[in-house]
Amino acid sequence: MCAKNLRILVVSSPSPVTGGGGLRALRLLREYVKYFDTYLFVPWGLWSNKQLLKKSLSYLRELRNAGIRFAGFSSTPKALHPISRVLKSRIAETLLSLIVPGIVHVDVGMLKYDAIVVLHEPWDAVYSGYVLAELFNAPAMVLLHDPPFYGSAKRFENILKALALWRKIRSGNVVKELALEIELYTRMKSIAFFHKLRYEKVLRRYNLVLGVTKATAVEMGGEWVDRMYCFDPGVSLDDEDLELIKGVRARVREKQDYIVFGGRPVAEKGIAEALIAFKFISRYFPNLKLVFTGRISPEIYARVKRVLRRFGIEDKVVFTGFVSREKRFEIVAKAKLMLYPSHVDAFSYAVLESLHLGTPVVGYRIPALEIYYGKSPGVVLVEEGDIEALIVKAIDVLEKGVETVEPPKIKSWREIMNEEIEIIKKLISR
Repeated sequence: MCAKNLRILVVSSPSPVTGGGGLRALRLLREYVKYFDTYLFVPWGLWSNKQLLKKSLSYLRELRNAGIRFAGFSSTPKALHPISRVLKSRIAETLLSLIVPGIVHVDVGMLKYDAIVVLHEPWDAVYSGYVLAELFNAPAMVLLHDPPFYGSAKRFENILKALALWRKIRSGNVVKELALEIELYTRMKSIAFFHKLRYEKVLRRYNLVLGVTKATAVEMGGEWVDRMYCFDPGVSLDDEDLELIKGVRARVREKQDYIVFGGRPVAEKGIAEALIAFKFISRYFPNLKLVFTGRISPEIYARVKRVLRRFGIEDKVVFTGFVSREKRFEIVAKAKLMLYPSHVDAFSYAVLESLHLGTPVVGYRIPALEIYYGKSPGVVLVEEGDIEALIVKAIDVLEKGVETVEPPKIKSWREIMNEEIEIIKKLISR
């Protein structure tokens, strides 16, 4: 049977709106359809989130026009949705589906599939893929981006501290602040317990567990360092992005008086540390601004604005909203520095793009950045959570600059894609 006659069912939320993993999944599906009869199954994290789904519809239509067929979706009980709205979080669905996986409903067309391919690590995707593999008695693989759990207690504690810090700087009420912190630690540690318990059980049922980079397995630790097959790395800029970057570099000749925040405006990506750091950095450089690119929800925007007012830097922070990739590249290319105090990453498109665009990066020394950017000229890493060191190094780069900025030498997108296609073929032939 030739590859094009092989039928794969891909579990994915293929949309840049959901982050770097969503962008990679979108690119993968465009490639898969060239080699396989490709069907898409959308897990409940995207399917039941109306706001995300609405923003992702154009990408889903694009995939349909490319020849990918929609096979089905998973969902959680509607009774949980009002709870999620009240809590302003989907935590109830995630936690309950971890404790009682049977509440998840899978709606899928009954065709014969040669393999199940899961492109994300969130529980909605991993569990949906496991159920589909059992249902169709098909071999299955799952690709993990960020680690679904951490083998290092210190790393997990640092993420909890980042979440607590974000809540702390948002709140002006000491009693409320303390209650929120206690609730956060209790809730997150409970979820972490069920995450590891359920994830390990389900992941062991997969025929193949892939890590998008070595950092994923390192973060998970234990048996997974040897058990997983890891790309080294499995992400890169595609030809379209490289052409856009080439054009931007040709146009942009001078840096402007601003720095850019590299991640999404969430606690795990270090938004609290970035705002605190910029508060002090701006005292040394009064005309400097901090720029956030990309979509930001009205709720998060309102929270950030309150913090900015409290810090007295409201007039120094700019939100561009959604911009095209070319425009974002231009913004990054003109920035004097990318501030990237992320706690959660497997590789980071943002850092790679910044280096290609000639903009230095100051961030935390987490495994992903240490492994792939630790020796890259133009990247300065400090210990995770050390905001003072983050400030000092950022000021140092702004004052003195760096000798050179160079991206690491990694595989091309085509090489990575060829490797992944071969892996799927081998999975099917087992």
